[in-house]
Amino acid sequence: MTETLSSENGRTVLRMRRELRHPAEKVWRAITEPGQLAGWFPAAVELDLRLDGVVRFTFEEDPGAPVDEQSTGVIRAYEPPHLIEYTWGDEVLRWELLPTAAGCTLQLTATYDDRAGSASFAGGWTLCFDALERVLGDTVSERDYRELHEHFVKAFGLDQGTLADDGTLRFERQLVQPKEAVWERLTGAEPTVVGNPPPAGFVPKGIDAGAVTEVDGPVRLTCACDGGEVTWTLRDGNGGARLLVTQSGATADQLPAWRDHIQALADQLV
Repeated sequence: MTETLSSENGRTVLRMRRELRHPAEKVWRAITEPGQLAGWFPAAVELDLRLDGVVRFTFEEDPGAPVDEQSTGVIRAYEPPHLIEYTWGDEVLRWELLPTAAGCTLQLTATYDDRAGSASFAGGWTLCFDALERVLGDTVSERDYRELHEHFVKAFGLDQGTLADDGTLRFERQLVQPKEAVWERLTGAEPTVVGNPPPAGFVPKGIDAGAVTEVDGPVRLTCACDGGEVTWTLRDGNGGARLLVTQSGATADQLPAWRDHIQALADQLV
C-alpha cells in the first residue's frame, strides 16, 4: 500500500492504493453494495447507484441523529465496475479499480480541507482497507490505530511547526487520546492556577515561561513567554484531541524545542 499527501487547488489530497488478489467485479460489489460496505466502511451507507444519485451516511452510535449536510453526499462519477466518486459533506471520495494480472488495484483519492487531520484519515482508511480484504475473504492481521496514526504524522511531515514573518510560532497536531487525558498528562500533579508558573508539561526545555494568565481546563492555557505569550488549546478532533500551540514573539531556534516537546507528549499518549 502506498500513501501520498499533496495540496491541489487549495485543498488537501490524500491518495492511497492497495493491491488486491480479487477481480475488479468482485471488489466493485464490496465497495458499492450496502451489505458488504457494512463490513468495512466507517459508516453505514445507502447509495442510489447512478450519476447524481444521493448517498446517505449513518453512524451506528447515533442512528437517530438528524440528517444534515455532513451526513449526505452525491455521486459525481459512476462507471461500473471501475470508478465511483461521491461527496461526503465537504469531502470528496474517489474509488478506482484497475485490473491487474493478479486481481486489481484499488485506489482511493480523498479531497478535504483539514490537512492537520490527515494522519487520522490515513490511519483510519488503512484499517478500513484491512477490513475490506477480510470481507473479500483474505486473512489480514490486526493493527494498532495509534501506531498507524503516528507513522503517518511523520511520513506526511505533520509534526513540523511553522513560524510566520511576524514571529508567530504555530503547531497544530491531532492526538490519539481525548482532551481530558491530554490535559491530565500536561498538568500532572501540579496545580494550574492563574498567577503561578505553568506545570512542567506545558514548557519545553530552553523556553522561559512566565506566569499563567488564563486557564480553562481541559481546553485552554495561556502564559507569558519570552516577551510574548504561549497558548495551548485542546478541542475534540478525529480519534482524539486536536492540539493547537501558538507562541508570539518566537524565533526560529525555538521551533526544535517545541517540536521535540510535542512529540514527547504524543509518544506518551501512544
